[in-house]
Amino acid sequence: MATSRNKLTFSQLRVGIFVLFGLLVLAFLILNSTGDFNPFEKKLRLKARFAAADGLREGSEVQLAGVRIGKVRQVTLLEPGAAEDAKIEAVMVVDQELGGRPISERIRTDSTAQLIAVSILANDKIINISPGTEEGQPVKEDHVLDSSEAISINQLTKTGNDLLQQINKLAVPTNEILNKANRGDGTLGRIVNDESLYQNLDATVAETKLTMVKLQTTIDKLNKGDGTAGQFINNPELYNNLNRTVAQLESISTDIKEGRGTAGKFVTDDALYNETRAAIIDLRTTAAKVNAIADDLKLITGDLAGGSGSLGKFLKDEQLYENARDTLARFNSTATRIENILADAQAGKGTLGRLVTDETLYNNINQTASNINQLSSEGSKLIYDFRQNPRKYLRIRVSIF
Repeated sequence: MATSRNKLTFSQLRVGIFVLFGLLVLAFLILNSTGDFNPFEKKLRLKARFAAADGLREGSEVQLAGVRIGKVRQVTLLEPGAAEDAKIEAVMVVDQELGGRPISERIRTDSTAQLIAVSILANDKIINISPGTEEGQPVKEDHVLDSSEAISINQLTKTGNDLLQQINKLAVPTNEILNKANRGDGTLGRIVNDESLYQNLDATVAETKLTMVKLQTTIDKLNKGDGTAGQFINNPELYNNLNRTVAQLESISTDIKEGRGTAGKFVTDDALYNETRAAIIDLRTTAAKVNAIADDLKLITGDLAGGSGSLGKFLKDEQLYENARDTLARFNSTATRIENILADAQAGKGTLGRLVTDETLYNNINQTASNINQLSSEGSKLIYDFRQNPRKYLRIRVSIF
């Protein structure tokens, strides 16, 4: 039985709804695959202001340290009263999360938005946001970021034109200088055209090569250990000696720090310091006394120079000098006579000479001394015997008629 075209059955409606739902899902998948459409994803709107758009347009990419996080939704021209470096305002829409963490942890109030060219030849721009630091605060909705502009191709072109103009201005005097140099005028001309300079330079290079050869020879000798310098560099015994010396110095330093030995006691012993301080005080006292003595000597020398006192008269009185001179003359005469007497005595002349040189007199004196010693010995024996037996010597005979 043929169906009526004016009536819509439930099965047809169900098929239509299913097809419409499939088309919507397919459209959602297509839009979501571009990454620009996701109705379920939360966005954060930020702003940045620049002096000029310079290739920035709606839909331009927004990056955070080179990572895409959103796009530019709107680029507007601000009112005429705006600052020179803030004529254009760009509204950016960025993801609220990046890597599962809030984007506000990366974009903070001290972040900077910068215009960057996509390529060298193209004039298209994107916005790159620098990550903030811990000193900044998390950004909020419609926060205006600080901005800076990178060098664009237009600025490079303008700079290149200015540079070419400067080069053209410098080309004229440079050409004149080169012409003078080619003619041999001036110092540069003589440097370019004078052959003697080349010869001198060639000789200098040859001498430099010879010097380098000698230097290389010397270095080779040093590496081989030849000579004093070679021994100094290559002989390990010198290093060992220095090492032992350093070890000994460290040992001495340790002993000094610990107060061992004379130097250690000198450094660490407080008693030595106190004695030294007392000695310095005594020296100061002695110096004061010496100064006083010097003052007294100064007064005495003044008196001597003036002829005051006995010593002053001794120095100034000429009569005393004459008397002293006569006394010295007499003393010299007496000394001469004594020398003559001693010479006669040595020669055996006179009584003193015979007493000094006659051996007979010596023998007699020696014999006399011997006799005296013998007599003394006999007397000592007699006295000892008398003390032992006095009756032997004391006999009293009594007779009566």
